[in-house]
Amino acid sequence: MRTLARVALALTAVALGCSAGGHDRTTGTGGNISGVAGSSGAAGATAGGAAGASTGTAGTGSGAAGAVSGVAGSASGAAGNITGAAGAAGTTMTGGAAGATVNMNIAGPKITFDEYTIPTTSNPGWICAGGDGRIWFTHQSTAPSAIGNLSTMGTMFNLVMTSTTNTGPTGISAGPDGNVWYAKQGGIGRAQPSGMVNEYGVPNGGDSGSITTGPDGNLWFTEPAHGRIGRVTPQASFMQYNLPTATSAPAGITPGPDGNLWFTETTGNQIGRITPTGTITEFPIPTTSSDTTSIVTGADKNLWFTEHDGHKIGRITPTGTLTEFTIGSNGSPGSIAAGADGNLWFTEDAANAIGRITPTGGVSEYSVPTGASDPTGITAGPDKNLWFAELSTNKIARVSNLAGAGTVASSDVNATAPLSGNMMCMKDSDCIASGKACGGDVCSYATSSHVCMLAVTGDPGWCTADKDCWCAGATCDTTSHHCSATQ
Repeated sequence: MRTLARVALALTAVALGCSAGGHDRTTGTGGNISGVAGSSGAAGATAGGAAGASTGTAGTGSGAAGAVSGVAGSASGAAGNITGAAGAAGTTMTGGAAGATVNMNIAGPKITFDEYTIPTTSNPGWICAGGDGRIWFTHQSTAPSAIGNLSTMGTMFNLVMTSTTNTGPTGISAGPDGNVWYAKQGGIGRAQPSGMVNEYGVPNGGDSGSITTGPDGNLWFTEPAHGRIGRVTPQASFMQYNLPTATSAPAGITPGPDGNLWFTETTGNQIGRITPTGTITEFPIPTTSSDTTSIVTGADKNLWFTEHDGHKIGRITPTGTLTEFTIGSNGSPGSIAAGADGNLWFTEDAANAIGRITPTGGVSEYSVPTGASDPTGITAGPDKNLWFAELSTNKIARVSNLAGAGTVASSDVNATAPLSGNMMCMKDSDCIASGKACGGDVCSYATSSHVCMLAVTGDPGWCTADKDCWCAGATCDTTSHHCSATQ
């Protein structure tokens, strides 16, 4: 699993001190598609553990870019109930057939970036929208560990101390109880909007990775070092499930559209699914050593995930059919979130960019205004904007104007040149406006351009099967590879 940079910093500003950080406004900078599927499954097991403890620290101080002071959130936590029972057996499934690889860079809409400097040295990593309407983020420093939050106006930064004995938080999520829950090495924590903190030790000494609220009203988390998926109730009762491969290093986790939890396996190179009762199924990723990290459910009711070392975005249906989309700049995607515009948005740390992928696989990229910012976590906010953390520049950034009207257009982030509007394709159904009143886009092969264009231009398009043809009753001539009707 790709680890975040953790910098030991002396931090004096403590819980719930408020100050507005600095504000920079700018606006932001398209992909490929391949598809292969497959799956395998094995038995899931469980293990129980002992109670968790909690701690809290108080203090006052001042921040670098703005005064921060306040009373620390107190921490208390009675032992969590831990139970263990055998996990249900996994199943074996097979995904869809292999698909072609196509360059699908597209010109995205102009968007707007706003960047807000955190008043205290924080090294923000992962980020989420809390139930209180604020944006919460993890403080990746280890001296001490903390989480922070700010308003959707980019003001009123708060810092909430977690623990002085464990290292920094590694994942964060809105909980089912109105609080924010976070994962950290050696524990799970809960932070109330008021600043009160409770922490609980993970059974069997397990370190936690990512965390999310499940469809069953409990919190589910990954244990990368121990090859487990954990579950904790809002009352701090734990359950753990061993994955079939102990060294698979589960990383990201998200609730799926099917009522199950879906997670990535970094070294196992698989996507996993676990039911609320513990049945585990695994689906191999076609690209080897892809270093899959983050995962989220899209508006299309499929699961979307990042392949950091594979330089791709993956999509898997609830039934296990897996497709991969290559990023045009060969960027390395990290975290991914579903945007209010129906598209998926992701961070690219090495390219210093934010990427967007449509449900049909068109990729657009935007350079982050501040150089070498190391964009890490990304989330959809309650304001229908996107928020992401800039780990190396100590900022929280907002992306607005998702549908257009911003000031920064998508570009080739390697050369910063604007992208053209032509979308590459392999068949008519790859084109965004395919079938619109039977006069939409077709995939032109007339000059071997492989570019989407309007059917009304007279280009017959390209097909390999009837399903590639969009007009009612149209059939595909498999010799000429043309549909019988295109408009």
